Amino acid sequence: MTRFMGQEAWAVDDECVAVGASAVTLAGDGNIEKSLNFLMREGLNLPQAAAIVGNFIQESGGPTIDEKTGLQQPLPNIEQGGRIISDEENYSMVNGVGFGLVQWTFSERQDPLQAHVEGMGLKNTDLTAQLSFILHELEGGYLSTYNDLRRTNDPVEAAVIFHDGYEKSADSDSEVVERRGGNAQKIFETYSREEPLAGSEASEDMNNPSGEDKVDEHGRSVAQKVSNTKSTSSSGGADGCKDAKFSGGNLNETLMAYAWPDYKTDNPTEMRPEYAAAVKKAVEQDMYVGAAGIDCGAFVTLLIRDSGYDTGYNYNGKIADGAGATGTQEAWLKENWEPIPPNEVTADKLQPGDVAINSGHTFIYVAEGSQNPDGFNAPIASASLNQRAPMADNQQSVTDSSYNWYRKASSSGNISI
Repeated sequence: MTRFMGQEAWAVDDECVAVGASAVTLAGDGNIEKSLNFLMREGLNLPQAAAIVGNFIQESGGPTIDEKTGLQQPLPNIEQGGRIISDEENYSMVNGVGFGLVQWTFSERQDPLQAHVEGMGLKNTDLTAQLSFILHELEGGYLSTYNDLRRTNDPVEAAVIFHDGYEKSADSDSEVVERRGGNAQKIFETYSREEPLAGSEASEDMNNPSGEDKVDEHGRSVAQKVSNTKSTSSSGGADGCKDAKFSGGNLNETLMAYAWPDYKTDNPTEMRPEYAAAVKKAVEQDMYVGAAGIDCGAFVTLLIRDSGYDTGYNYNGKIADGAGATGTQEAWLKENWEPIPPNEVTADKLQPGDVAINSGHTFIYVAEGSQNPDGFNAPIASASLNQRAPMADNQQSVTDSSYNWYRKASSSGNISI
């Protein structure tokens, strides 16, 4: 039991995240074991993976009982009400009717699920496809829940975190603990006595069920990673995989990697993969990310620092050094950048990298000479606390008098945009 409780909450590999996900070979006996193996190969430890699967069982448990745990097997092909969809049926999801492992109920999440599985070339009832989409959601709009989950090694606590932040069912608090947490605890206790499902101690059959690639110490395919020496273009790496660990580029290039080029009203909290990866890395390094990256100050901080525009911005971005939200950032700006006089705050005089800030919001100017960056459809880039991921912002006025503007001091060195 100790070896599992002591496992690190490995970060999901952020060296390469594919735009169109590919199928992953699952390993294990039954859907509980296969789901655990998938989640642990992607970086979670046993109690964290057990928490997610414990929720699956409550949402989509079918008539078959798992021999090892004595729990219901979760089914990817079950509809709300208990109807099991046959392998021959081409199922079309219905808005308002729950479906699949986590019972996706409304079109807002059903439609992205359908697009995701089609991109994998699989049916929406496929276990691999649904697990892949769950991970996609956790790394996107549910990243704060994912990070909270990875901070605990208690399966019951983790089950509550996953429920409250991702599932959000009508179950009472006591029901969540008793049923979902109980499932998670049972799974954890069962597999803590079994051979490891993933990781350096696991068999190659579990880490590498396809039998094709070498695996690293966490059981993840070495062949699927993109070397840091390969292209870091946001449009694609050397092997056609979109590089989510955007590690090179000036302000404009990093902007295009981190922020959506249009003002999004459809699923506005969805983050670009490169930005989600940057947030995850920042969390691991105890850097300031605000509300899990869906935060105006966090976006400005990460953009300015990660692009190299000013790596010292917001007290080096380090929480230990005092990095924080808008008020803290303005204190840093007053000490390190130059204020822009109000008569200079016009579209033709502002410069890329200029920062606007007031008591509750901050954003960054990205146009040059009133010309937006190529492919970016606003002169401003911003995010909003728990409401909008980084994106082009054509709703905000640069001349709003409630904002103070600051520019990187010329003495700070060369400015690369």
